[in-house]
Amino acid sequence: MKTDVAVLDMDGTILSKRSIDVLCDRFGLTSKLKQLDLEFREAPRFVVTMGIAGLLSGKSRSDLENAFDSIPLNAGVHEFVSFLRDRGFMVALATDSYKFLADRLKDRLQLDLVYANRLQFNGDRLTGKVLTVPGCLKIPHCKEYLVCKLRLLKSLQGALGGVSVAIGDSDSDYCMLQGADISVAYNPKSERIKVKADAIVQNFYQATAFLKQRLGRG
Repeated sequence: MKTDVAVLDMDGTILSKRSIDVLCDRFGLTSKLKQLDLEFREAPRFVVTMGIAGLLSGKSRSDLENAFDSIPLNAGVHEFVSFLRDRGFMVALATDSYKFLADRLKDRLQLDLVYANRLQFNGDRLTGKVLTVPGCLKIPHCKEYLVCKLRLLKSLQGALGGVSVAIGDSDSDYCMLQGADISVAYNPKSERIKVKADAIVQNFYQATAFLKQRLGRG
């Protein structure tokens, strides 16, 4: 029996803000984050990911979780997930952020799985080391993120065999939007995301309406 799958981006899509922006603001690291982004602007994105993890070295898990939990969800998220559930979708969360934080959102929204960066802890404190094994499929124009959302999507497509939906807002979502049967750009941050998407939406109510029409049922 085939199962449909939806892969959802987290920062700026499910969440109303980028989690790293909120974490850096909480710990007074915003200027260092901007400097890091500027310094490695032309570098593969996995280099930036490793640098950002270094900024958070020594921070406690509980403090990071508290900051993360303060980020509001975008409007209509609960209804969108319920819509997918009612139609039998497996729902995955894919993010270039951190798994120990994304797992909290997974539990909150009752999603099926999380694909995200793994960080090393020493007790309750971050060491600043990223444990994620690089898996980038390096498609044309790829910016080489450490978390390859296309790899996740292809794995789920192969295992489940149903319709695949991807929704995201930024360059880290480019590959999965290209690979999905149905791609949705949520308040897209770049022109190339707009070009790859089957639909551009400003909220999850619009996303739900589009999918109802596209899927042809309900």
